[in-house]
Amino acid sequence: MNSNPYSGKLIVFEGLDGSGQTTQAQLLTKWFVEKRNQLAYYTKEPTDGPLGALLKLSLSHRLVSAKSNRKHEALDPITMALLFASDRQDHLNNDVIPKLKGGIHVVADRYYLSSLAYQSIGGDYEWIKEINRHAIRPDLTLFLDVPPAVCVKRMQAQRWHVELYEDLTTLEAVQQNFVFAMRQLGREGERIETVNANQPAKDVHRIAVQLIKNYLKSVLDPTRFRPQEREKQLGLLMETAAFTEAEIAGHQEA
Repeated sequence: MNSNPYSGKLIVFEGLDGSGQTTQAQLLTKWFVEKRNQLAYYTKEPTDGPLGALLKLSLSHRLVSAKSNRKHEALDPITMALLFASDRQDHLNNDVIPKLKGGIHVVADRYYLSSLAYQSIGGDYEWIKEINRHAIRPDLTLFLDVPPAVCVKRMQAQRWHVELYEDLTTLEAVQQNFVFAMRQLGREGERIETVNANQPAKDVHRIAVQLIKNYLKSVLDPTRFRPQEREKQLGLLMETAAFTEAEIAGHQEA
């Protein structure tokens, strides 16, 4: 994976199904736009592209593999891993990179860390990493840490059906894979922050915003501003508040 060379930042939310990464990714996108007056774009994997459509059908058990004995089963792990990597690269080339080039921050709900955690259950970690090697490295990844049993309870309360990978045993294995993958990627220089997400959404959002502000502060280009102007920009950044509980409720209702 190569570092992001563009002016827009790629920020990724990761976690088990039911950890709240969709809610937090959408909130952060709105925070950039409404609180920071910056262009930001929310995206999600699997995508709405042609390969993403196949993945969504497979995850919901509506696309299966026809065996010779006429018994239909889920697509095999290698096929799933290749589909995820292909969907990701297609999305990068046609949607994400053009926005990053234009200075738009992209907030992604899942990225290749999910592939390393989920697809390595039935595949080789290094091979999965290899087929994703052309993906841009995120500028910052926020991993939402929630116990697998809590994730299962959340999904049972919110959904009418269970998708592939969403049973407790599988999620426990995925959690271990996430820990391993984050350790490996961290050694290679990736910036990954773990957030305790087993708490109200407003508190998780507040922590995520603080981590984003710390990151943006660390990469604020000193050559773009005179020292006094840079201090002003830093002050404005650090003073930008997270959404209140009432504001979050309003966004969720909308």
